[in-house]
Amino acid sequence: MKKILLPAAALLLAACGFHLKGTGSISGTLPYTSWHVAGAEIMKQPLENALRRADGKPLSATQAQAAVTVTHIETRRDIYTITRAADINEYLLALRVEAQASVNGRPQGDPIVVLIERKMDYADSEVLGKQEEEATIWAEMRADAADQIVRRLTFLKAD
Repeated sequence: MKKILLPAAALLLAACGFHLKGTGSISGTLPYTSWHVAGAEIMKQPLENALRRADGKPLSATQAQAAVTVTHIETRRDIYTITRAADINEYLLALRVEAQASVNGRPQGDPIVVLIERKMDYADSEVLGKQEEEATIWAEMRADAADQIVRRLTFLKAD
């Protein structure tokens, strides 16, 4: 019975389109194959990685057919919950990224605005570990924002 159950479960997962996060490509195709990433340096690597996963090629400004420019990044860390003793229990981390796609310097479509929020548990006794955890969460949020920007780029129309 177990010999049948395991392959059946794997087959059902595969049939419904399940895939691990980061292993599947972005649905849809990009209107241009080569892109230049400009703007905020902190978003450059996540955007280039997201473009590669969507079969786009990040190139220099002179070689690329289109550009995506990160026009604004805003990060916030707010207190989310506190304990009865007035100690911080959770933080809310928020990342807001604005980007604009352009071809030959002309904007294509509306500006892209992405808002990512994550909650992070906090304890005064684990300050060093929580700093590393926060840095990891920010990096994951930037990667998630880049994926969302590239997913929205697939809806642009090529000239």
